Amino acid sequence: MANSNTSVSPLELVGRGAETHVTEAFKLLSDENRLAILLALWEVYDPRAENNAVSFSQLLDRVGVRDSGNFSYHLDKLVGHYVAETDDGYRLRNSGLKIVRAVIAGSGLETRRLPPTEIPRSCYHCGAPVALSYEDERLYQICTECEGNLGPESSEQAPEGTLIVYDDFDPAGLSHRTPEEVFVAGTIAYLQGVKLLIRGICPECSGPIQESLEICDAHDAPAGELCPNCGTSMRGGWNEARVSYVCSVCKHSASYPAWVALFDHPAVVAFYHEHGFDMTYGLDDPEVCGRLFERLKKEQTLVSTDPVRIRVTVTCDGAELYLTLDGNLTVVDVVRDDETDRDSPEETRKRVGGDASPDCSSADRQESDTSVTLPDTEDCLQALRGARWPDGVQCPNCGSVDVIKKGTTSKDAQRYKCHTCNRKFNDLTGTLFASHQLGISEMAYIIRERDATETTQIAQQLGRSYKAVLTFVHEVQDNEGPASSVATAVTQPNLV
Repeated sequence: MANSNTSVSPLELVGRGAETHVTEAFKLLSDENRLAILLALWEVYDPRAENNAVSFSQLLDRVGVRDSGNFSYHLDKLVGHYVAETDDGYRLRNSGLKIVRAVIAGSGLETRRLPPTEIPRSCYHCGAPVALSYEDERLYQICTECEGNLGPESSEQAPEGTLIVYDDFDPAGLSHRTPEEVFVAGTIAYLQGVKLLIRGICPECSGPIQESLEICDAHDAPAGELCPNCGTSMRGGWNEARVSYVCSVCKHSASYPAWVALFDHPAVVAFYHEHGFDMTYGLDDPEVCGRLFERLKKEQTLVSTDPVRIRVTVTCDGAELYLTLDGNLTVVDVVRDDETDRDSPEETRKRVGGDASPDCSSADRQESDTSVTLPDTEDCLQALRGARWPDGVQCPNCGSVDVIKKGTTSKDAQRYKCHTCNRKFNDLTGTLFASHQLGISEMAYIIRERDATETTQIAQQLGRSYKAVLTFVHEVQDNEGPASSVATAVTQPNLV
């Protein structure tokens, strides 16, 4: 502890770990008159004007200091650092503008809080509606039904059901915007920050970024909980390999699954483009920004640790692209797995650059599907409800029957809200049907045909990827208990 009689100022004491210019910069802002000068220059600043200089007398009048000598002293302290002196007077330098803008952005122009509000977007895990909320300078995307990726027990201590968090989202981002517009603004800001980080540039100060790959080859973290091995959260294989970014200047930091290194890799961008998805976006593109997160949700698998090999699967409407990263997050292999004319999963695997069919949209898939007749979706859902709840709908969380209907999901499943535990759920919650992008009628067809028809043929009939169908078949084979009886119920002869 420092001696109370020491001549070292508190600022110098705590700033010993920083470079000298950092401490001096804080000292320059330690007087109210100087802050008033910066604010006065900002008030007259016009970004469209060629000259924003203000004369000494005009600036003196705006600040309201009577002693011109004292005012001149404080102004001179700022000149060369935050203020520029020109032949026409004084103006803010870029550093001065940043100081004022940071304060304004942080103070907010309207509210600092947005209660959970549903926006027209679906959860990429379960298809339920997504809500947006804002608190403590963090913007949250929250699934209204499933556990999401993060939760109260995660290191981020996010609300239950959180899918993604936009850190460092300034309160000014909520100004004069609807919740959907806030979502779009947050998405664009988030993605631009990612682009800078993976290129080694700090999005806060433009300083150099230190990148490190962190491997947890025994990752075990249910949604919203921490892995006992690495202490991080995030479900699936996303945390087996994560990349951390830390600015060596301002200490800005972020951590993402390793696949973020492929965010705008040329092979990925070209793959999406060929299959009808343009990754360009803007403030007037809420639909594109919503679909971006569905497209950016990639599967990754830690193939080996010596040498490090991480396989990333990119999916777009039935087609898949496989990329392999090494320990430096460099792409060492790119393979495409197309759905057209497939006889086996290996026969149509081609290196990027070969011929590929762009005709893989959902609409085209439905129009071209003439080889099978799928059961009616509502008939499947009714059979499922009868198998799950023969005595009436029960909350899967607390067992209560005090539930009400509350809309439907993107798969047309009935949504419910429990009055006892206040949780939401739907017909598919807790079953093997909940976590797949396949439709309920498609899954019913797969269950019925899996023993009589080759998986590759089923995939071709449905216009779905071989991997998507195979993954579901494996889950059906491994599944036992109530979910198995539900699967049997939706494949009764009268349905399929």
